[in-house]
Amino acid sequence: MWLQEALDRLDQENNTTLISKINILNNLVHATSQQGNIEHALALAEEILSIDPGHVEAKNKKIYYESLINNRTLMAEEQEKVDFNRTDDTDSIGNSLKQSSIQYVSMNNKNFQVKNQRPGTDLELRSRQAFEEICRQQHAQLSKKRQATLFCRYRHNNHPYLIFRPVKEEKVLDEPAVFLFHDVVSDSDIEKLKALAVPRLQRALIRNAATNAITPTNDRISKSAWLRDEDSPVVARLSQLISALTNLTMETAEEIQIANYGIGGYQSPHVDSYHKWENPAYFRKVGKYIIDLGDLSRFCCHSGNRIATWMTYMSDVEWGGATVFPLFGGYITPKKGSTLFWYNLHASGEVDYRTLHAACPVLIGNKWVANKWIHEYGQEFRRRCSLDPMA
Repeated sequence: MWLQEALDRLDQENNTTLISKINILNNLVHATSQQGNIEHALALAEEILSIDPGHVEAKNKKIYYESLINNRTLMAEEQEKVDFNRTDDTDSIGNSLKQSSIQYVSMNNKNFQVKNQRPGTDLELRSRQAFEEICRQQHAQLSKKRQATLFCRYRHNNHPYLIFRPVKEEKVLDEPAVFLFHDVVSDSDIEKLKALAVPRLQRALIRNAATNAITPTNDRISKSAWLRDEDSPVVARLSQLISALTNLTMETAEEIQIANYGIGGYQSPHVDSYHKWENPAYFRKVGKYIIDLGDLSRFCCHSGNRIATWMTYMSDVEWGGATVFPLFGGYITPKKGSTLFWYNLHASGEVDYRTLHAACPVLIGNKWVANKWIHEYGQEFRRRCSLDPMA
């Protein structure tokens, strides 16, 4: 972490900064304890006391961390006495519990191992790890067999709007099916959309599934604005293009969202369709990661769930900013004027959790996108339902 780096540099350099070693250590004590590194935090508190034996805060923290470690050790020993006497050594569950308690005890010596543990459930940590790995590698992670299923073609859907100017379509991911439409929005239309959005840009908000309140979040660092078809002919024209290219009605679709990600802007792994977690013990395995399905009942909507996502890139990004599907290795670099499209739901209407996706951090440049979320109602004869829940 940065505090550890600051401490290392302070020791290595002849630094006359006003920041003292005790200040850095004191902040590092708090940070490591919040990560669950109690032994490390205790060692840092003791280091502060070796420099300043009268440091009151370090004394109090030392007492507190020692009590935490002692209580944890006693609990582990009691658990071993009560439970393990009734568990046969061949019982895998008992063995795993025994191993975990031994780890608790063994951590109480001075040879502790520092762990930069992040807050969050196992599910959240796994999806974030996959997200960060693919963002660092900066390319798709598809096998040759899966690459062989991808293709390029012209699409016009026999629609009068497209019949004389078919769109270049590229399938960039096979599972779930994700398509990239090239050069579908002109530079002049993009600039008009930006001009409309800039005065309305606000910090991006999300709806909390538990409280139904709309709040800011650290899972999405961006600004956004909403544009209606009535705001400008260019907005209405984009909605008309989306309908022609997807063969879906826009009558129940949301307004177009213009989103801007500056340097450091990103969005953590998520699905666009609505759901709420009512049964956290219910899991389904997708690929090599586990996605918590919970209860698939919707907390929205008068127009049904989000059946599909349309995402137009309104800028190139010099470095970073890719759209990734971490469960299946999908990595799409933003290209100005091009659009990503995928279905968020199976044909049965069930949420397709394979569509878990994220926006990598923008490292250099500026990222603009236009999102259109299309809803279920009105699509009954455009995308027919299937009796197979996973179709």
